Amino acid sequence: MPPRPARFRHAMAGFSRSDRIRLVTVVVSLLTYLLTLKLLRIASRTDATGVLGLLDLVRSDIAVAAAIGAGAVAVVGLARPGRGRQIAFALVGLVVAAIAVVETIAHLFYVETGSALDLAVVNAAWSTRSEIGDLVDSQLSTAYIAWLALVGVWFLLGPPLVAVLIGRPWRTGRDEPPRSQPAAARQRLGLVAAMLGVVLLGLAGLPTANGTSFGRDPLLNAALSPLEARRYAHAADASAADPPIDTRLVRTGNGKPRNVALIFLESVRDISTTLADPDLSTTPYLARLAKTSLVAENAYTVVPHTSKALTAGNCGVVPPLDMNVTEAKEHGINGRCLPELLTEQGYASAFFQSATEHYDDRRELVRNFGYDSFYPVDVLDKTGYVEANYFGWEDDILLGPSKRWLTAHRSEPFVTGYLTVTSHHDYKVPTTIDSEHLSDDPELNRYLNTVRYGDRFVARLIQQYKDLGLYDNTVFVIMADHGEGFGEHGLRQHDNTIYTEGVKIPLIVHDPRHPKARRVEQPVQLTSVLPTVVDALGFRVSGGSYPGESLLQLAGSDPPPAPPVRLACYVDNRCLASIEGSQKYVFHFGQQPDEFFDLATDPGERHNIISAQNPDTIAALRADLLAWRAEVRAQTAHRRR
Repeated sequence: MPPRPARFRHAMAGFSRSDRIRLVTVVVSLLTYLLTLKLLRIASRTDATGVLGLLDLVRSDIAVAAAIGAGAVAVVGLARPGRGRQIAFALVGLVVAAIAVVETIAHLFYVETGSALDLAVVNAAWSTRSEIGDLVDSQLSTAYIAWLALVGVWFLLGPPLVAVLIGRPWRTGRDEPPRSQPAAARQRLGLVAAMLGVVLLGLAGLPTANGTSFGRDPLLNAALSPLEARRYAHAADASAADPPIDTRLVRTGNGKPRNVALIFLESVRDISTTLADPDLSTTPYLARLAKTSLVAENAYTVVPHTSKALTAGNCGVVPPLDMNVTEAKEHGINGRCLPELLTEQGYASAFFQSATEHYDDRRELVRNFGYDSFYPVDVLDKTGYVEANYFGWEDDILLGPSKRWLTAHRSEPFVTGYLTVTSHHDYKVPTTIDSEHLSDDPELNRYLNTVRYGDRFVARLIQQYKDLGLYDNTVFVIMADHGEGFGEHGLRQHDNTIYTEGVKIPLIVHDPRHPKARRVEQPVQLTSVLPTVVDALGFRVSGGSYPGESLLQLAGSDPPPAPPVRLACYVDNRCLASIEGSQKYVFHFGQQPDEFFDLATDPGERHNIISAQNPDTIAALRADLLAWRAEVRAQTAHRRR
């Protein structure tokens, strides 16, 4: 038997010079490409990292490229010279090209959102692919498409082209050794390379000091995310309290029934309103309205996603904590909603939105809320109006249909719901309003101007109620569904933006019969809207209870304690948070270090002080959040059976 160096030379001799050039080109190209993408992502972050930190962040990408290279050597090495080898190279080219394209898509997803791509996002996108075509089209610019095409073409055709250009085009088998000894040696080399690839993938999957999701290679992170989620699947007691599914309203007073209008402002974060920043001229009308209204100064959504927020605001319950739009399915909501309850009291109801009905099964969702009529932008006359974004048209398109419906139902009590869309990504300022310079960041400036447009829409809508003689007898609740991130914590848009910019929202209750400024300072959520409206209209709930507290009670002289605010990211197993008083805890499921903030001294959540907290306190907060999630899921599962 030849000594080991000789056996290795025999095995490597099984690869022609052209083969070796192709394999080296594949590995070097992939390694260079993955490192370039990771360095671009690192450069986009504001937190500085030293040399050791940089190595920690790129080691997973290096290991993945090396593992794929080892796999390529194994596949080619195990193939028989000749046609078999050509098929092996073709297979390697297809697989590596596909991997590079997926890595690019994951990179672009991070660029647009600041979040890591995982299988939960991929599955949700695939299940709603017929609904989000316009969204995908808006994100895939010509440059992005050209980038993806170039990546695929290079990894398919680049390695053989390099082999032709810098190597002698050996014909297959010309420099192969006899098949007797080298065949076995090549097989051993292939098996060793395959095992090496497995080991390297294992090393690539280890968590980093900077957090798993960012430090780990995106493709590997997406593949491992479902496995890691199992760690928390049974981390808490899944017992469920009885949800409010048998509730009804009982009138507590006399007099003419009053109307209610629920106005949801799309993606309007509290910090971008004049309410929070008097020097910012985005919502002057809301600021004036606040002087004669009840304002929740620390109001939060539950999940920063529209269908979830609408569920919390209309139904007073925590929405299903999933990405399956369960709230739009039969028995998908853990409670009876306000429109349904008021319908039993003789109220008419209608919901208007300037967005399309197709995304997130909106028609089915509105039906589950109990609204009698639904007016999405799909059925509205668009003459004279402009498109706002890939989801809908400018919000003023709702004024005509609203006026006609209100005129037809002015003699009976009613509940109306409105959802704007103009301030949704990608923040196109309608040509019907002049833009102002509100930020040096062009994207943020566009967003702030769309918030200005929404403020004008609210003013026009409430004026409509005045013109029709309905204003004095209507309670108006103006709120946002969620906020929006612009990189303050490395995150953009809203689904996973668990910080102030993504979850803190404006919430105003304007009752013309009580034109007095009142303030609620305790942290509250959209789940407080239903009990507030029930209270304001002169009803009480029987047959069950809702989790939120009435803002009217919290604004009283002796307010009851409000329950802790609990939040969840839209993407499963991404993040949970709790707020009690001025203390906020964020749990990241091990994807990055957990965080703790003192909102009284650090409202922008810039200084993580978790290291100064009692570990037992943090463990209790984590257990509480996981128990809350388990309870909500248990209620949802029981309700749908």
